[in-house]
Amino acid sequence: MLNEKFSLTVNLRNDELEKMQQNHTYWEDNAKLYSSSNEVSWGDANIMKLETDVIRELIPDGSLVLDAGCSNGYSTFNVSHVKSINVDAFDYSAQSIEIAKKEQSIKGTADNITFSTGNILNIAQPSDKFDIAYSIRVIINLPNWDRQKDAILEMHRILKPGGLYLMSEAFSGSLYKLNALRQMANLKPLTVHKFNEYLNEDEFEDFVKKYFDIIEIKRFCSSYYVASRFLRYLVMDKDEPDTFKNEVNDFFSKFTETNQSGDFGIQKLYVLKKKGIS
Repeated sequence: MLNEKFSLTVNLRNDELEKMQQNHTYWEDNAKLYSSSNEVSWGDANIMKLETDVIRELIPDGSLVLDAGCSNGYSTFNVSHVKSINVDAFDYSAQSIEIAKKEQSIKGTADNITFSTGNILNIAQPSDKFDIAYSIRVIINLPNWDRQKDAILEMHRILKPGGLYLMSEAFSGSLYKLNALRQMANLKPLTVHKFNEYLNEDEFEDFVKKYFDIIEIKRFCSSYYVASRFLRYLVMDKDEPDTFKNEVNDFFSKFTETNQSGDFGIQKLYVLKKKGIS
């Protein structure tokens, strides 16, 4: 069934299909394990709050919004909170969508969101429809740069001319800088998960500028990464469990980024405007 969906738009090689099947199984299992928790997507709830806060601020009331790769709806609910917007949200994990719909029923206040299964390589929406579209760590789950470009073009297609694509993804340049910092303290380098393909900033920007204007790059968690992935390890007790939930991380998650915060946050948000007359 997964192969059937993908073959509607792109012809995947066997190695690409195998990796996407493995990723699909991973996210389905995560949904079964963690249900409505943020842990389905990521254990670092602080970064998830920082990113949904910045995305919410960029979406005007009255917007028609697409959430591509919404997982169990954890971030979707946070983005749409206290906003007068309508959201179409999809994910290719049917288990995650089932959980999102149950949570929506429990909340009883999220009737402005429509959840469905789908995939970012073949978005089941007409062209030029949405005012805003966003993805949160979705592009990096595709098997390689070619498929990532296909997904970006799909996001471009469904946006109205002048519409915004808010892309919160992980980037290799920032990872390199963070690891250079860690090296000075003899900390092991952070590595990319086997199911992820981080984006290269230069390659990405060179590609998207043909289709989008790069309005802004929101480095919303650079200082938080320095604190949580570097400073914390300098003050950790040897027997202290290595978890995202700790007083150092919580403390630094409250700091506002400035233009002096640097570019150490592996996760950052590109604000992209579809070229054309709005």
